[in-house]
Amino acid sequence: MIPRLNFHHLFYFYTAATHGSISRAARELRVSQPALSAQIKQLEHVLSLKLFERQGRRLELTEAGRRALDYAKAIFDLGREFMDGLQDQPVRGRLRVQIGVADSVPKAAASALLSFLYREEPSVRVSLSEAPLPVMAAALNHHSLDFVLSDVPLQGASEDRVENHLIAQVPVMFYASPELLRRLGSSPDSLQGAPVILPSAQSQIYQAVQAYFAASGVEPRVIAEVQDSELVLRMAMSGEGIAPLNTYTVQQTPLTDPLIRLRLKKNPKIEDPLYLVCKERLKPHPLRERILAKFRLDQSAEKKLSRFAKGPAEKKSGRHPRNVRTH
Repeated sequence: MIPRLNFHHLFYFYTAATHGSISRAARELRVSQPALSAQIKQLEHVLSLKLFERQGRRLELTEAGRRALDYAKAIFDLGREFMDGLQDQPVRGRLRVQIGVADSVPKAAASALLSFLYREEPSVRVSLSEAPLPVMAAALNHHSLDFVLSDVPLQGASEDRVENHLIAQVPVMFYASPELLRRLGSSPDSLQGAPVILPSAQSQIYQAVQAYFAASGVEPRVIAEVQDSELVLRMAMSGEGIAPLNTYTVQQTPLTDPLIRLRLKKNPKIEDPLYLVCKERLKPHPLRERILAKFRLDQSAEKKLSRFAKGPAEKKSGRHPRNVRTH
């Protein structure tokens, strides 16, 4: 006969194993250390297995403990999925969806997703939050979020069952304000010595731009490294410097004076990816398939820009995509 499992004891073991410490687990669970140890001992007694062993001052899992932790993770993950999945179902005809946006993702992309959701499901109730990617990843893993928008794929352990879906590759180009180009005297065909605003070093665009500079033999004058992509855009608009910008963001942002896309001798081949990240679930979110099948960023204006920038004959036509001129 299989012994009855006390999930309360299992959760105590799971918490202690996750923290690697009885004292830290006891603080989180708000119980005394002796009480926590006693609960884990009861679980070991039921299983007839030793789950922990002492290595000096450290608490280490035994082989049986490591296997037990794998099962416990799956059990409590499924429990969180169960609770969240029931709340995702329509209530009075309304679906609920919880979305996290990594703080490195342009606001225009998040706005596009919201617009798509309201077109697809006009009565949907959306909860949207923004935070650094590690915070969003933890919330997704604990089923506090249904989806995360990210500019990098989320790496997780195999048991986390994370799915990264690439939904866009947006070109990144160098832009400057007309005021800055007037101060420089002309539109530079090289960024040598030019004032440049870069995203912060943690950004994928930062790494790609630095590789472009190295390959082109260019040494610009970097005046700032800024984490917030919206602030980079505003600095470029105010004429502080030349900035590598996601073309979709420029296209979608209302500007009083259009930014000018530079036509360099060696144009960068840099793209800003956009991922929709979710977890594999026993019962997927009701909107999951529609989002993955239909949601795309409309970059049609940028495609017009690419055609427009090919040659002087087209320049005479005067057809300008919104917010952008080439120079």
